[in-house]
Amino acid sequence: MDKDYYQYIRGWFGKWAPFYNFIALPLTGIRNKVADLVDEEYKNKIKILDVCTGTGTQAFAFAFAKSGYEVVGLDMSKEMLKIAEKKNKYENVRFVVADATKMPFEPDYFDFACISFGLHDMPHEVRHRVLDEMRRVSEKIIAVDYHIPKNRLHRWLHVSFTSLYESKYGLVDFVEILLCERFGK
Repeated sequence: MDKDYYQYIRGWFGKWAPFYNFIALPLTGIRNKVADLVDEEYKNKIKILDVCTGTGTQAFAFAFAKSGYEVVGLDMSKEMLKIAEKKNKYENVRFVVADATKMPFEPDYFDFACISFGLHDMPHEVRHRVLDEMRRVSEKIIAVDYHIPKNRLHRWLHVSFTSLYESKYGLVDFVEILLCERFGK
């Protein structure tokens, strides 16, 4: 399954890379709120890892929030990172092509590891390996993903709409896990 998953995801995000910024435009405000979650009380220079960075929008939100942050965006899609590199106007942001289940960093190298809107695209076992790696390489984790509405109609609309542009991996599993956590189903 891992081989099929990785092949599919690389192809999926390679195909969507030119359009991804347009699709993710409604998330811009959330990206800025995520950047505000970084607690900078204990250090002058904070190192942040943005896992599944895609075209770098979250990494740029961190860099914009404070120029003293060192931000590394990690993604396995070369096509997405090519767009991120073209958009990059920050000296404190760099990008790395790598698998999030096998990150090329020392333990506790980062102060924060963030994954935003990436967990739902992963099968259950991959999701857990990514979170384990995030714990290994950072002191604190920020994870942001879809909110599942309580109202059945709103939930159906939300899942139906997001299914139009999401990959085939993980969305249904992700929604089922959230529903079980929220409603005990």
